[in-house]
Amino acid sequence: MPNHHSSLTRSRVRKSPSFLFLSFLIPLLTPATSLAQNGDKKERNKGLLTSTNWRKWAPDPAPFLEPEETAKSFKVAPGFRVELVASHPMIKDPVFAEFDMQGRLWVCEFQSYMRDADGSKTDDPISRVQVLEDTDGDGRMDKATTFLDKVINPRSVSIVPGGALVAAGDGNLLFCEDTDGDLVADKRTPVAEYAKAAPSNIEHAENGLHYAIDNWMYNSKSSRRLQWRDGKIISEGTNSRGQWGMASDAFGRLYFNNNSNWFQTDSEIYDRLYGTPSAPGRGVRAIRTNTAMNRAYNPGMIQEDGRINGVTSVSGLAVHSSGAFGTEWEGAIFSFSPGTNTVGAFQPNAPMPATTGYKHRQYDDKKWTKREFLASTDERFRPVNGSFGPDGCLYIVDLNRGIIQDKKFLTSYLRRQSEERKLDKHIGVGRIWRVVPDKYQPKVAPTDLVGALSHDYLWWRLAGQKRIVEGNMTKLVPQLTELAKNSSAHGRVHAMWALAGLKSLDQKVIDHNLSSEEWFVNLTALRLAGEATGNPHAFPAQFVSAAEKLGKSKVKLVADYAGKIVKTGYPNRFASVYKDKMSSWVKNDKELDRAYRSGLTVYGQYCAACHQPTGKGLKNVAPTLVKSDWVNGDPTVLISVAMNGLTGPIKINGKPVTDVPPIMPPHMFLKDDQMADALTYARNAWGNKAGQITAAQVKAFRAKHGKRATPWTEAELR
Repeated sequence: MPNHHSSLTRSRVRKSPSFLFLSFLIPLLTPATSLAQNGDKKERNKGLLTSTNWRKWAPDPAPFLEPEETAKSFKVAPGFRVELVASHPMIKDPVFAEFDMQGRLWVCEFQSYMRDADGSKTDDPISRVQVLEDTDGDGRMDKATTFLDKVINPRSVSIVPGGALVAAGDGNLLFCEDTDGDLVADKRTPVAEYAKAAPSNIEHAENGLHYAIDNWMYNSKSSRRLQWRDGKIISEGTNSRGQWGMASDAFGRLYFNNNSNWFQTDSEIYDRLYGTPSAPGRGVRAIRTNTAMNRAYNPGMIQEDGRINGVTSVSGLAVHSSGAFGTEWEGAIFSFSPGTNTVGAFQPNAPMPATTGYKHRQYDDKKWTKREFLASTDERFRPVNGSFGPDGCLYIVDLNRGIIQDKKFLTSYLRRQSEERKLDKHIGVGRIWRVVPDKYQPKVAPTDLVGALSHDYLWWRLAGQKRIVEGNMTKLVPQLTELAKNSSAHGRVHAMWALAGLKSLDQKVIDHNLSSEEWFVNLTALRLAGEATGNPHAFPAQFVSAAEKLGKSKVKLVADYAGKIVKTGYPNRFASVYKDKMSSWVKNDKELDRAYRSGLTVYGQYCAACHQPTGKGLKNVAPTLVKSDWVNGDPTVLISVAMNGLTGPIKINGKPVTDVPPIMPPHMFLKDDQMADALTYARNAWGNKAGQITAAQVKAFRAKHGKRATPWTEAELR
């Protein structure tokens, strides 16, 4: 394991360094899932489920390509090249990777995931966490050590003092220790419940462990954030975000997504000052046909050229913030679409702090008209993860599978196509790639932790801050205090956050930085002023005068924030976290009270990421449930939508819905009582008031329609 001290003597500079800090994501190939295969084979609508439309565009088996062949299949934006970092047999089925500060790459594998079209033995403890090393400095990993084996599909890793936190697929967060320094864990201890849904629903379980500037680890499919302090996990509520993957930038913005949405952002860390810009659309342009999708038989899903129009399988994402791609790409978001074998790129419309939106970058292609930033003709190229590493370059985890749809949602249509085209073959492989600018010039690595906080690349700044704070390195406080006063803007900001994490932020540092000429330094000093006085939720009176001066700043963002906190103090730091308020009629009905409380838990686990904890829905993802006639009306209609899904355009309270995809995935996998309680909760939360739905009603519906594999339409239900 890494030796957690301030010297980085083992870090090395090489011509082509290959560091990586990634967020994990298992992709969904479509938001429209189906019943189990055995069930949908009996569906009466044979015209859809028995479709073999793929033969029009992709009649032949999909060839397996070795890494060198896949490399030739790439088309990348002008000015960039793609390099291989690691491949099988060194790694198998990689889904997550993170580098430590000694240059070793820690990789999580999913070896028991979808080993065949039946998803046999998914819970076998045969997966590993591999530690890879580049011993000759040529940029490619050449040594592998198994840090942890005999584990069920580990989904995330975070390097911490004394070991590593590993998110295992059995619903536990494990603290794994290497007590003798041989890079092999000889002790594993469960320290928290994590990804509780993974054993039963691997595509809808907590993931991430992404360390952000405020010293918290953020997670997708989760409404909590975590810290590692003194060998224990600290958990705190946060806004529910995303489905798979998590990232952040140098300005404290968080990035996440859903399978049909390239990306979203929020700035809860900085009191929601930056707004919530999101992807400008769902359009995607591949350079090969996209027939191997779970419901590609739906009319209109595939274009005449064999490609799909909109993303349905978005997974991880990465943000170029203080990286090696140059100023043209500063603030750009790179998002991964494994179902279309592409990586999309989105550039901001203005530099921070003026960013309000993004432009989707696509490139001319002689054969396909347009293509994404990175696209491949290899159907098994599955970019499920990515991030910018300490060298400032973009890294991509390629699961390299034919079938990546979980058995719980795999349709017989996709299974049939996969078997015919041999997409179910060639498992146990995988690659990690690096996207490098043609004019790339490596930066010198920092030589100590304090120096890392002012490095040109964000990876080093966050990694150094993480080690200082999690290691409780109070001996560095004098150096950090000096750095917080006299450094680059980002160096001062990271030093302030590190001092706050050590509970050692001096009021003199705040006073000094409130008069800085750097807008981000001003903003951070305002944000952390309360931390310096021991009360993070109240803006200190002694800084009001300085804040009033900043109220006249030429940077509108700073002026607005300063004026607001002078007038009303800090906002509720967790106002974005929905606090459920049970209505009186619920409290007064014992059975309704029970169902409501149970339903709140089920809703939070399976519904809130799309429809949000507030029930108000999410643009480009899901419609509102608040005061909706779909929710408050006929209970059978609501059960139908929740069980089998809904497709096509709809109206809510008589008004057409235009800002969400025309599809709602089915949730037939929920038990009768879970479904009943979740729907009861929705019918009695957020100002809704309707009757209770019982498990008996759901059971009766399942007996009548349980073999239906296609979603309902509004015309059928209305």
